[in-house]
Amino acid sequence: MRRLLVSIALAGTLAGCSVLGPDYQPEQVDVPEHWQWSNQGTGVWPDPAWWQVFRSPELDRLMSEAAAGNRDLKAAVARIAQAEAQAKVAGAAVYPTIGFDGSLQRSSQTSSFTGRRATVNSYSIGPTAGYQLNLFGADFATARAATTRVEASRYDRETVALTINTGVAQTYFQILTFRERVRIANNSLATATRLLQLLEEQRRIGTTSDLEVAQQRASVATQRAAVPALIQAERESLAALALLLGRNPQGFELQARNLEGLTLPPVISGMPSELLLRRPDIRTAEANLRAANLDIQAARAARFPNISLTASGGTASALLASLFSPASMLYTVGVSLTAPIFQGGRLEGQEELTKARYEELIETYRTAILSSFRDVDTALSAIDQFRQQYAYNLQARTESREAYRLAELRYRAGTIDFLTVLDAQRTVLVAEDALAQSQLAHINALVSLYQALGGGWSGATARVPRIGQQ
Repeated sequence: MRRLLVSIALAGTLAGCSVLGPDYQPEQVDVPEHWQWSNQGTGVWPDPAWWQVFRSPELDRLMSEAAAGNRDLKAAVARIAQAEAQAKVAGAAVYPTIGFDGSLQRSSQTSSFTGRRATVNSYSIGPTAGYQLNLFGADFATARAATTRVEASRYDRETVALTINTGVAQTYFQILTFRERVRIANNSLATATRLLQLLEEQRRIGTTSDLEVAQQRASVATQRAAVPALIQAERESLAALALLLGRNPQGFELQARNLEGLTLPPVISGMPSELLLRRPDIRTAEANLRAANLDIQAARAARFPNISLTASGGTASALLASLFSPASMLYTVGVSLTAPIFQGGRLEGQEELTKARYEELIETYRTAILSSFRDVDTALSAIDQFRQQYAYNLQARTESREAYRLAELRYRAGTIDFLTVLDAQRTVLVAEDALAQSQLAHINALVSLYQALGGGWSGATARVPRIGQQ
C-alpha cells in the first residue's frame, strides 16, 4: 500500500508540472538610463543604516527604539507569521494523510424464531491513509502561491520598517526645527520688547509719538501670539515621535535643541535599474504578481478531473479477545475519480477572477515602478532646489540683520522714521524663520531620497527577480 501511494504521488507531481500552463514571466519595464535631476555619480547606494550619516547619536538611539517598540512593525511581523501558517496549511494538501481509526459498535435485535433479544458487539482498529492525486497540479500551485505570499509579506515588513525610519528621522528634525523657530521668535520678541521700552521712554520726554508706541506694542503682541502656536506644534510632533517609538508621550523628551551639529550627507543616486531590486515595495508587487500567476494555474487545474486514493488496514472482530488474531486482519484500497461536468459556471468564473486579479497586479507592479522613479527624481530635484533656497535665505538673514542694525542707529540719530525700523525688524524675523524652515526642507529632501532609494535595503537574502528592459 505504501509503495502504491508513493508511485501515484510521484505520477501526480510529474503530471501536474506539464498541464498548468506557462510559468511566470517577469514583466518588461522601461528603465531610464539616468536620473532626470542628478549629475552625481551612478555607482553609489545608501547604507541600510542610512540615518547614521547625519552623525546624531540621539537619532541613532531613537531608530533602535523604534525597531524594538513600534507597533506597526510588530503587526507586520505578525502578518509574516500568518502568511507562514497559511503556507503550511496550503502545503499540507500535497502530502498523504495518515490517521488512526478505532470503533466499537453494539447492536441489539430480537430473533423472529426464538423471540429472544440478542446483543452483538463489533470491534475494529487500524491505520488509515489517503492521498488526493495531484494529477493537474492544483494543490502544488496553491502551495507555491502561499509560499510566495510569505515572501511578499517579508517585503511588506521591510517597507513598513523603511516608512517608520523615515518618519522617525523627519519627525525628529521637525521637532528640532520647531525648537529653533521658538528660539528665534523669543529672541525677536525680546528685541521688540526692548525697543518698546525705549519708545515709551522717548514718549515720556516728548521725542516719540503715541502712534509709534502703539505700532510697536502691536508688533510685540503679534510676535508674542506666534510663540504658543510653535510650542504646540512642537509638542504635537513630540507626541507623534513617541507613537512611532511605541511608547506613551507622557514624560518623553529629547535632548537636542536645534539642528546644529548635524552632518549633511552627500547626494547619492545609484543606477535606476538597481531601484527595482532595492525597493521592498516593488519586490512586494512582483511577489504578489508571481503568486497571482500560480492562482491562475490552480484555478485552471480545478476544472480537470480529480483522483483520490484511500487505504485502510487493521483488524476487526466481533469478539474483543480475537481482535488481534491473524484471522481478523484486513485491509482495503480504493480509488475514486471525480470530474466537474456542470457547476453553473463557478469554475470558469473562478479562473476568470484570478486572471483579472493578475491583470490588476500587473498594473500595480508597473505603477510601483513608475512611482519609484518619480520619487527618486523628485527627491533629487528637491535637494538641489532647497539647497539653493537655504543659501539665499542665509544671505537674506545676513542682509536683514545688517539693515536692522543700520535702521536702529539712524532712528536714534533722528534721520529716519520709526516705521522703517519696524519694517526692518519684521524682515529679520521673517528671514530667520524662513532660514530655519528651508534648512528643514533640505534635510527632509535628503531623508526622502534615502526612502525613495529603498533605504539601503538590498534584499540579499530574498529571491532576486529578473528584470526586463525595453
